[in-house]
Amino acid sequence: MLQSIREVRESPFFDVKYEKVGPGGTGKDPTGIFELMAEDGFPLAERLKEAYFPYRYMALHWTPSDPDESLVGDFSVMNLSASIERKLLPLDDFAWYESDKALLSELSILDDISRGGSGQLATMRFLPGVSSPEIWYLDRFHTFIRLDLDYRDYLDNLIITKGVIGWQYLFADVSLSDREFSNTLDDLRTMLRVFPEHFPDHDYAPLQQRLEARL
Repeated sequence: MLQSIREVRESPFFDVKYEKVGPGGTGKDPTGIFELMAEDGFPLAERLKEAYFPYRYMALHWTPSDPDESLVGDFSVMNLSASIERKLLPLDDFAWYESDKALLSELSILDDISRGGSGQLATMRFLPGVSSPEIWYLDRFHTFIRLDLDYRDYLDNLIITKGVIGWQYLFADVSLSDREFSNTLDDLRTMLRVFPEHFPDHDYAPLQQRLEARL
């Protein structure tokens, strides 16, 4: 994630509005954290352990330096140990049906998208004995939907997308051609048009394929 922040900071395409790395630091062995999580009933798959980063969170909010471009990027992504502590509470702050609250009470915040977005959250559902928590994307004014990725996939794609608002819908079972997603579709198309030029070391073909599959 530090790589993604650095790429945004160094690119002339972006105007960084906010950047912060939370407490923590390199050099600390996270084995003890994984052992405590396992003792609490949440063993982690090895691929997720490998994706662990030592800071509690890393946050970035940017807009394009060109005012004619309309993209916005935003993330405040947490590491695994910080996320499991951040439950999605109080539920009364969200416009959900009462029948949804059982599921919502099991969610922990993974990515707080509140500076450049309109209240979106990416969350994780840690289930006892399950080695890879489910990833759910929430918009408190719209809906919630499970994403077709795990924690490590989420971080990998956050690095590639730089947190463009709505990139998560590329991993959701939705039709982006529906009118309600018109702004999101425009932003994703812009991202896939300009990012390959600015970040040639990243492969945007899989995201392009996912976009086409949802039209």
